[in-house]
Amino acid sequence: MIKVVYITKRGETLASKIKKILDWYYYESEVIHSKNFKITGNERGFIFIMAMGIVLRKFIDEIKNDKMKDAFVIVCSEDGKYIIPILSNHLGGGNYFSNLIAKNLNANVVFTTATDVNGKVGIDELSKIYFLEIPKRKDILKINRKVLDEKVNLILPKNWKPIGNVSNTYNVSYHNRNYVVVDDDIILKPKKIVVGVGARKNIERHKVYWAIKKTLFLRDIPLWRVDAFATIDVKKDEKGILETVGNFKKPLFIFSRNEVNEVYKFRNDLEKSDFVFKTIGVYGVSEPVSILGVKKLANKNFNEIELILRKFKKNGVSIAISVG
Repeated sequence: MIKVVYITKRGETLASKIKKILDWYYYESEVIHSKNFKITGNERGFIFIMAMGIVLRKFIDEIKNDKMKDAFVIVCSEDGKYIIPILSNHLGGGNYFSNLIAKNLNANVVFTTATDVNGKVGIDELSKIYFLEIPKRKDILKINRKVLDEKVNLILPKNWKPIGNVSNTYNVSYHNRNYVVVDDDIILKPKKIVVGVGARKNIERHKVYWAIKKTLFLRDIPLWRVDAFATIDVKKDEKGILETVGNFKKPLFIFSRNEVNEVYKFRNDLEKSDFVFKTIGVYGVSEPVSILGVKKLANKNFNEIELILRKFKKNGVSIAISVG
């Protein structure tokens, strides 16, 4: 959950605009007046529409705890012209959400971190945009200092591509291994990404295709970074799904209804539909099969897998994306 906090009436208007942006990108958020605002510790991030001094004096000490795990904090000027990420900008996503909001408000992002000011991609940001395991603290400090003065060697899997300012920051080369190497000796393993697909009977291929493309856009995931797709056994012969995934040249995992129901025993954060349960005997398809796909590839516990896109529905197709 992302909490958008305001004080004044003008701030409330901007908060509502920001919530609409987050809603469009399928990020959970809520708008709260500062007098009703409480920090639970489970938030993904905070967007404050108020003076930065108020945020620093009143709220920041309760939010900051661990650089590697903190929720992001963004401060916005009340006129919506300036978006300032101040905490957990890379690993927490502060920069990502600042850019997202600024792009849609036609605002300016005020970066203060050295790598961003200099147009460089630090190793922590690199791990975020490529969906890699989190680097060690010492490696973040070492590489983020080094890239300010020189290009660092970066080896990517052969089918991957440079993203954003990566080519301006690193000497990019490729190998046949399924991991990333930074500065010759830092190895970062990729997380597994699985797209779960559900659809009504006899769904047309183009509807499946465009639903998948939209969801990958929403989470900035290139198709080449997707490891697999997944669906349920009752859809194993659905041509629209089979042909689309076949064209993407990716594996398609088929999971049984018993396997899908097992997920709901461990995850209470998934959407449940009584109508779907009456129809095919499970409460949902896209969310649990995406989780099962990651579990199959990464051999992780259900609760270790992140559902980065909850069920997205369009034209009879439902899509969810999990990472782990």
